[in-house]
Amino acid sequence: MLSTNTNLRLQRLPFSLRSELADALAEHGYRIGPEFAAGWLFARSSSAPGEVAVSAAGPTGPFFLSVEHAGVAREFEAAPAAPAANGHAGAFALTHRDALTAAVSAAYRLSMSLPTLPLEDFERDTAGLGQTEADAITRRRIGQDIFRAALLAYWNGCCPLTGITKPELLRASHIVPWAQCASDAERLDVHNGLLLSALWDAAFDSGLVTFDDDGAPVASSHLEMEAAVALDVGRTPRLRLRAESRERMKWHRTNLFLS
Repeated sequence: MLSTNTNLRLQRLPFSLRSELADALAEHGYRIGPEFAAGWLFARSSSAPGEVAVSAAGPTGPFFLSVEHAGVAREFEAAPAAPAANGHAGAFALTHRDALTAAVSAAYRLSMSLPTLPLEDFERDTAGLGQTEADAITRRRIGQDIFRAALLAYWNGCCPLTGITKPELLRASHIVPWAQCASDAERLDVHNGLLLSALWDAAFDSGLVTFDDDGAPVASSHLEMEAAVALDVGRTPRLRLRAESRERMKWHRTNLFLS
């Protein structure tokens, strides 16, 4: 929780700024509330799990975002830490209002994609299916659609290697393939996936490229020169891989990569 002095500063902020903070919450999905308490404006969403709160030390900042969702807090680990609101997993300092707005938007987007919400959606949507082959096909289609939607949200609709944002050119790539996953939870976990352009997806899925622990691309000796040029492997940026993804990428390197 913020100190008493910070609480007093927030209470003395101009009404217009407090209104802007409330608008930042509402415009990015947090429309239940806001409620003011202990120096924070708290709000929730009817669709995204987890409460968020915003605050400010003064009219020109710094600004603060506090999140209840532990997974979202871990994704924000690179941001400067700040004291969290009571009961929240973490809080982060932002230097200006635009950065706060972007962070609120990211919190909503991430909370819609991180475990366990995609799995919960999948279990709800497949609850009435039986055990026939047709049911299995339907279950897989539903799961892959949910997984794709979660990856689009998690990666903000952009292939991290190419910058491509056209949905028709993006593929939801499993690191450990659907059939090899130990559970539905792993199949629907965004940390078991990458949002890749169609060419990168084909190369990754066929084991012609993989990534090391630092997210750097590794080309197979089986990758033809023309394909390597088209992929631009030598100038491809590193992937941002969390620990959960690195473990699965190790599996990909061992079991699928054509060294």
